[in-house]
Amino acid sequence: MIGLKKLTMLRNFLICIFLLFFCLPEHAQAQEKKKILILNSYHQGLSWTDNIVKGIKESLKAMENSIDYYIEYMDTKRFYGDKYFEKIFNLMKQKYSGIKFDLIIVSDNDALLFTMKHYQRLFYEIPVIFCGINNFNDSLIEKYRKWFTGVAEETDVRGTLDIALKLHPNTQRVYIINDITTTGLAMKKGLLEIFPEFLNKISFIMLENPDMKELQKEVEKIPPKSIILLLLVNRDKTGNFFAYEESLDLLYPHTNSPIYSVWDFYLGRGIIGGKLTSAFLQGKKAGELALQVLQGKSPSEIPVVKESPNEYMFDYNELKRFNVSLNRLPKESRIINLPESFFVKYRKTLTMITLIFIGLSLVIVILTINISKRKKIEEELRISEEKYRDLYDNAPDMYHSVDKNGIIIECNETEAKMLGYKKEEIIGKPITYFMTEESKKAQAEFFPNIEKYSFIQVERDFIRKDGSVFTASLNVYVEVDEKGNFVKTKTIGRDITYRKQIEEELRKSREALRKLSVYLQNIRENERKEIAKEIHDELGQSLTALKLSLSWIKKRVEDEFLNKKFDETLTIVNALIKQVQNISNRLRPSLIDYLTLEDAIMWQVKEFERNTSIVCNVDIAEHGIKLSKNVSLTLFRIFQEALTNIARHANATEVDIKMFRSEASILLIIKDNGIGISDEKIKSPESFGLMAMRERAYSINATLDIHRSYEGGTEIIISVPVRNND
Repeated sequence: MIGLKKLTMLRNFLICIFLLFFCLPEHAQAQEKKKILILNSYHQGLSWTDNIVKGIKESLKAMENSIDYYIEYMDTKRFYGDKYFEKIFNLMKQKYSGIKFDLIIVSDNDALLFTMKHYQRLFYEIPVIFCGINNFNDSLIEKYRKWFTGVAEETDVRGTLDIALKLHPNTQRVYIINDITTTGLAMKKGLLEIFPEFLNKISFIMLENPDMKELQKEVEKIPPKSIILLLLVNRDKTGNFFAYEESLDLLYPHTNSPIYSVWDFYLGRGIIGGKLTSAFLQGKKAGELALQVLQGKSPSEIPVVKESPNEYMFDYNELKRFNVSLNRLPKESRIINLPESFFVKYRKTLTMITLIFIGLSLVIVILTINISKRKKIEEELRISEEKYRDLYDNAPDMYHSVDKNGIIIECNETEAKMLGYKKEEIIGKPITYFMTEESKKAQAEFFPNIEKYSFIQVERDFIRKDGSVFTASLNVYVEVDEKGNFVKTKTIGRDITYRKQIEEELRKSREALRKLSVYLQNIRENERKEIAKEIHDELGQSLTALKLSLSWIKKRVEDEFLNKKFDETLTIVNALIKQVQNISNRLRPSLIDYLTLEDAIMWQVKEFERNTSIVCNVDIAEHGIKLSKNVSLTLFRIFQEALTNIARHANATEVDIKMFRSEASILLIIKDNGIGISDEKIKSPESFGLMAMRERAYSINATLDIHRSYEGGTEIIISVPVRNND
């Protein structure tokens, strides 16, 4: 069985490997690769050019599987002239006429000038990234700035001279070796700009464009207290070409003076060092800009990097040769050829021995700790078992377990004391043995389906040995085996007899309060009815008689001024009659007593619209709904309170009112389009209006639901059950 599982796992692993190495490459190949042309000023094999290309590819390494590189070398260190550049143009035009490049990267000045000269004919509107550009200024690419950006190359001659003079404070002369190539002339221009800063300190001797053999003789004659600043010797005056490293190899054996430079390709071949310009860092920075363009950024949005990424670099062997202390170097310096310390030389062996020693020590310590812990845990376990048994037996709650047959297989001392038996008398008996007849029936219905639950809470009545009964709340936890079959219960029981008694007393008290509330409401309604009747009959009739008397007198008075006063008085009397009628109706709408709930609702709606200017849409689906006067009055009072709350709190402009019969109930729905009631307001014990509405609804056995509507506003639903006598 185990072997079959292993074979299945091995098969799944092989499938994953197959998908990784065969399916994913096909998907990657399906994507079209980016085409990048790298145009170099110089030839392949020249360390400067080769390191620029390496730097570019390093930055684009994450995309190397989705890039096709086209690399060209103009070889201008060895070949130059207008005719030569024209041949390169014709070759490029013929070679790449059918290829649409995504990006062009050019290195050094000759390639950049060639690209700008022929940009519209060869590469129009293709993004161009440049690097290794001497004497860069913004006007150089101003015409094509929309498509061009890159990295300027600034050799730090000043930085190199400063560090050289610091390391050799007795220097009196600096011999400068340089050629007249494009790069050499650019460097000479920068050198002449800083000469004035050093003229009062040292003397400069220019060895420019010499014959190599003559140059070897010149450096042999350099006197003490002198240093050499090697800029470039790629081509001598006889036209001979020399690779960077080759020129230094020819000069180094002929001089005993410290040699400094501004190029990292001379490092390790005889120069002490300096503030060096790195071809690799130039290419790496250009690659970073290229990555931004490939990701969709326009070259015009990318600033030209004008601060060349130069570093202090030194050769330990040359520093030692000229007794230069490492402590005098800048802290950020990078040093090559540092001798390996004992630890570095034998690092792997020492690391392995140390790891083995630490591992063995850890094993010993872990075993010692483990043995100590095991003894401690065993002792703690023994103490814990004693504590658990003590807690189990003396817990304030009853505990027992019942097997699949309903037999008690375990219980604690607390349960035994509650039932009035000894534990031995309880264990082995059915749990129903100790229950009342009613609880036995409930248990008989519940227990056969107990496997459906993982936890359930039930209440059962238990009979003590002395015959007294108590109610227990049982938290039943069901234990099953691996196949899901019932094993036993773990039950925690608590005597809730006292709580039940309190709950019953609270229920009776609440019921009494509600009956008192209904009684008080009925008294108030009767008082309102009597007061309304007296106001209407007594005060209303008196005002009517007064109106008739005034009208009779007015007809018999001919004085115009008195007639006018009689008219004003009659107007006041009419207003008083109207106010008396309104007060009487607000106390007790006569429509409830003489007509129907529908008529009372329509009257209240008109009053509400007149007083608030809130539009009411009334839809009473079934006319002539007959309810008892008590039910109708209570519904009307709830309806009145609902409209009052809307007027005070809702900020509504419209109210929808519906009343209809639904099966055995009458539904009254009031819904506004206001701000809506909050849950806090609904539940607040200080919402007396809502509380009164609920109590009124309870008095007629109705349900009241108040909630915020999904569409906004508040919705109140009153459902009144219809009985035969309603």
